[in-house]
Amino acid sequence: MSGGRSTVRLMARTSRAGTAGALVAPWLALAGIAVTSPVVIAQRTAQLVVGGWPPGPRERREITRMWTEKLDAFSRAAVIAGTSVPGPATAARALAPIRAAVRSNARRLGRR
Repeated sequence: MSGGRSTVRLMARTSRAGTAGALVAPWLALAGIAVTSPVVIAQRTAQLVVGGWPPGPRERREITRMWTEKLDAFSRAAVIAGTSVPGPATAARALAPIRAAVRSNARRLGRR
């Protein structure tokens, strides 16, 4: 009979650990965005300043790309947030498109 009790305890521990992970995930996503965003902003600003005025074709492409990526990422996040049950898991899922866009921009701009 004690075997059944240990299984219940193990399942309870596992579910609590899963809940703790779900509670931490949105904060980790926010931290990643908060750390990476200033780097992307600095890289884009430097690129635009060095390009001079009026912006050349490369700078105009970057400006257009910046706006379309933001619109896409925030639209996806809004759809996820608006169509899901509120909670930490939804927050983490809603932040995922924004975090992915910021990380890909940091990688792409870092190669230049």
